[in-house]
Amino acid sequence: MDMHNGKLKIALAQINAACAEDISGDALIACVKGDIDDPKWRAHVVSFLEELPVALIHDLVLSGVFTFQELSDAIVAWGCGDGETTQWIDEMAALSMETAA
Repeated sequence: MDMHNGKLKIALAQINAACAEDISGDALIACVKGDIDDPKWRAHVVSFLEELPVALIHDLVLSGVFTFQELSDAIVAWGCGDGETTQWIDEMAALSMETAA
C-alpha cells in the first residue's frame, strides 16, 4: 500500500466513524475537488476539513491527493467554519499561491 492509499484510508476511517453512511475515497476526493456537491456528503467533507489532524491533511497534500488551493476552495464551497484547521489550510493555500507567483 502506498502512502496515498494509507493516509487516505486513515482519513476515511476517522471521517466515517461519526457518520451514518460511509464515503468512499473517490467520492471524498471528488467532493473536495468540486466534482460532486451532493449535500449527503457535507458532514463528511466538513469533518475532513475541520476535524482531521493537520499532519494528516498535510500528508495528503504532499502525496498529491489534494492541493492546498483545492482544500481552501472546498472550505468555501462546503460552508466550513473558521477553525484552527481551516485557517491553517487557507494560510498554506496563500503561501502556495505566493510561491507560484
